[in-house]
Parts: sequence; C-alpha cells; structure tokens
Amino acid sequence: MKKQSVYTVIIGGGAAGLLCAIRAAERHPDKTIVILEKADRVGKKLLVTGNGRCNLTHIGADAESYHGEGSEQLINILFKKYSTENVLRCFHKLGLLTHADSEGRVYPLSNQASSVLDVLRRRIAKLSIEERCSTEIKSVQKTADGYEIVAADMRIAAKKLVIASGGRADYAGRESGSRELLRSLGLSMSPLSPSLSPVTVKNDLLRSLKGIRAQAQVSLVKNGKIVKSERGEVQFAENALSGICVFNLSREANRGGFEIHLDLLPDFTNEQIISEITARIADDPDAPAGEIFTGMFHKNIGLALLKTSGIRPSALCNDISEKEIKTLCRHISDWRFVCEENRDFKKAQVTAGGVRLSEIDPHTFESKRHKGLYIVGEALDVDGDCGGYNLQFAFASGLCAGDNL
Repeated sequence: MKKQSVYTVIIGGGAAGLLCAIRAAERHPDKTIVILEKADRVGKKLLVTGNGRCNLTHIGADAESYHGEGSEQLINILFKKYSTENVLRCFHKLGLLTHADSEGRVYPLSNQASSVLDVLRRRIAKLSIEERCSTEIKSVQKTADGYEIVAADMRIAAKKLVIASGGRADYAGRESGSRELLRSLGLSMSPLSPSLSPVTVKNDLLRSLKGIRAQAQVSLVKNGKIVKSERGEVQFAENALSGICVFNLSREANRGGFEIHLDLLPDFTNEQIISEITARIADDPDAPAGEIFTGMFHKNIGLALLKTSGIRPSALCNDISEKEIKTLCRHISDWRFVCEENRDFKKAQVTAGGVRLSEIDPHTFESKRHKGLYIVGEALDVDGDCGGYNLQFAFASGLCAGDNL
C-alpha cells in the first residue's frame, strides 16, 4: 500500500473542494495539497447544474435564502467577506466571464457549465494540486499530528483535512455515502432529506397532465395555514409536481403531512373568476363543458378541473348548476394536492441537513471538536433556494476554509 505525508487532504472534488484547494495552494505554494474524489473525475455535479449552464451564484444572495438550524448567523458572517461579488472576482481572476439574467442568476458568459470547471481545473494544474479520482475512502482517523486517510491502495497522513464530500444528493442519480464518513469522526448531524426536488403528490388525474406546464401561485399548506408560497411555472409529472417554484417548497413538502395548493389565476379575485366562467357558459350554453377553458388553460388541465369538480366534460354548459360553477371556480384558485413523504435523493439537486452548524467555527469553518478539520459546502446543515444560492455557499465556504488552512 502506498504511503504519503501531505499538508492537506480535501475529500471531495466538487464546487467547495476545488475552490478550497486552489485558495489553500495559493496561500501555501510550498505545501502538498491532495484532492480525493470518489467519481472518475472532479466536478461532475458542476457540469449538470443549471441545466448544463451552471448557475454559479446569485446577485441577491443573503441569509433569507438559506435554511438549516443556525444558518442565518453563519451566512451573515460568511458573506461579509465572501459575498457574491467576492466569489465573482475570484472567478474573474481565474479567467471566467459571467453575466446575470433579469432574476439575478449568474451564469458563465459561454452558458456552458464546462467553462466553470475548465477554469478551476486549469488553475489546479498550474498550482500542482494532486487530483486522485476513483478513490473510495475506507476510513479516516484523528492522529497526534493530524489525520490518517485510508483508501483501497493508499494511506495518507495529512496535517489538515477538509471534508467537502457533499450530501446524499450527488449527480446523475447517484447517492453519496459521505454521511458514514462524517459520523466516523464523531460529528453531530441533523437528519438528511432531499431538497430542490419534485414533490410526490396524491392525485388520480396527474397521469393525464404529465408533461404539461402552467403558471400558478403555489402554496405549501399545513393544518390550513400557508407555510410558504412561490409564484412561477409548475410542471406536472405522472405522480409529482415539479418546477422551480415547487423545488423551493420541497424541503418541507418532502417530509409529508403537507398540501400544495395551486392558484391558476392568482391575479383574479374569486368574484372575477366566477364572473368569467359564468360569462363563458352564457356565451355558448350548448357547448360541451370541456370547451369552457378554451384560451384559458391547456385542454387537459381544464378537463382535470372539471372532473375534480364533479362535472362531466361532455355535459352541456347550460346544464352546469350555480353550485357546480362555484365549486369549479374554487378549484381554479385553490387546487389541492396531498404531499407524500419522499426520501428519494436521486432526483434532488440538494441535500437538506448535515453536520450541525454548532460544530464549526463560522469564521474559519474549522471543527470545534477536532483541530485541523474543516467542513464545507453541502456536507453542512445549510441548503439554499433554487437559483445559484447553493453554489454560492459552496464556493464561499470553500474559500473561507482555504484561507484558514
């Protein structure tokens, strides 16, 4: 078995690990920095973010866009020094040109995620940082001088250790096994759950809506109270609701016990909806009910609303009662879907939960329990909304740890 002594080992070659390695090597050019990556190459998850465009940060990133116990305090401290502007300056020095869209989401100017990874890997090569891919970590132990990391064919003694191994949501449907590694170090962790993912719901009509999209006000409701609300495009799947607005509700929704309510006409009052439907019925009383929504919604959404309201699509408009009209209009503005518990990380972009923030120093990201151990990125109990927030945290925490190694 090959043995080696180095200054720093970084477990995980993702967003946080790569930028951490670069900053550490820039500060300690005479030290050996090694990245150990389980996959066959570093940065694989980066390549699939933002639908292959890599939404690397957000202009408006602040504590309100993050979740996790104690995340507000940590984010406020972190972003004072490692803000969006700081991260973008770092990437500009690496050679990456970027642009922001109207929503504040930042992408590489090339609109190719590969551009982000290319500048990171070029700098890593220039700094002679070692990349060891396809490396499965067998164990990590604290020693008198630092840490011993054991893999199948190597044993490395490191003075400093960075855990940047991500959460259970990995890439291309693969689940990461970093949880066991973190627990082996005696670190306290909050429960893990999928976030920024489709939400599995109960509804017999979903199959007929598969692949259809609709604009709506989407509300997460528990015990009759709105917990959180988002507005945007909803995508219907065979047994789930999807889309960015749904993703931002998924952290709580995936735990089960919630409902998602869709308002398909959020700019209309209930009285205006009733007036509109009544006028359409009066305009063509001999038309089948299935034609009421022509020019308003996708045909299949209209049919599903009718069936949900107990109205036969083949019934004549003139035969729809006033009570049925009110029921139909209620479903237009408050279409309800019961959320099921979802523990499947394969479709999740992010993992909620992780190493508790009380375990680390928010100014350095060093473990309070083990000197010389740093934890960054998705391994921590911090997860952000959709729109570049999670990569902003990964890059910022990686820079912070790299500066303090």
